[in-house]
Amino acid sequence: MVVAVPPPQMPTVLTAAVLVAAFLAADVLTAAVLAADVVKAAGLPAAGLAGTGLPAELRPLAEALRKHGFRIRLAPPPSRGSYGEFVLRSRTLWIAPLSFELGIGKQVFLHEATHAVQSCPHGILTPVGWTLPLAPVVSREISGILATNYHHGNQVVEQEAFALQGQADASVRLLRALATRCPVKGGNQAANKAATRKAGQARAGAGGASSGGAK
Repeated sequence: MVVAVPPPQMPTVLTAAVLVAAFLAADVLTAAVLAADVVKAAGLPAAGLAGTGLPAELRPLAEALRKHGFRIRLAPPPSRGSYGEFVLRSRTLWIAPLSFELGIGKQVFLHEATHAVQSCPHGILTPVGWTLPLAPVVSREISGILATNYHHGNQVVEQEAFALQGQADASVRLLRALATRCPVKGGNQAANKAATRKAGQARAGAGGASSGGAK
C-alpha cells in the first residue's frame, strides 16, 4: 500500500499546505520543549540524524521513527511528482527535497510520519483518533483535496494526516503515539512506557498551553 501527497502541479495542494502550515503557529516553542522532554524520556539522542538534511526540529522525531523500524528517504518519492509518500510494505517515508525548497517540507514530513504511526500495530493504516481543531478555511481546503485526489477508502486516514501536519504540537503527539502504538521490539518496553508517561506529565505541566492541544 502506498500513501502519497498529491503532485506539486496541483495548486490547491500547495495552497492547503501553506494554510495548514500557518495554522496554530503561535506555540511552536512550547511544542518544541515538550517534544524535547519526550525524546529525553525515551533515551533518544536529541541531535539524531544530523547528517540527513532534515531541519533540527524534525530530527528527534525522525530518530524515533528510525528506532521504531521505519526508514526515511530524502529523495523524490516513487510516485512521480509527489511531495511525500509512505510505502507501507517497506515502512519507508519518502520526502521530496523540493518540498523543503517550497517551504512545506516540515508539513510533508509530519504528514507521512502520521501515516507511519497509523500503520501500527498491525501493518494496516487506521486512524490514531486525535481530536484536532481546524480553522474553517483549512477544513474546507482539506475536504477539497480529499474529494479530488484520494479514494474514499483512504480519506479518513488522509484527513487525520492533513489535520495533524499543521498542529503546533504535532511532533509531541507523534512521539507519544509511536510509544503507545508502535512498541520497540526487543525489550525496550520500559523506554516506551517512560516516554508516554513523560509526555503526559509535560502536557499537563504546560496547562494546555499549546493551541494545538486536544479538547
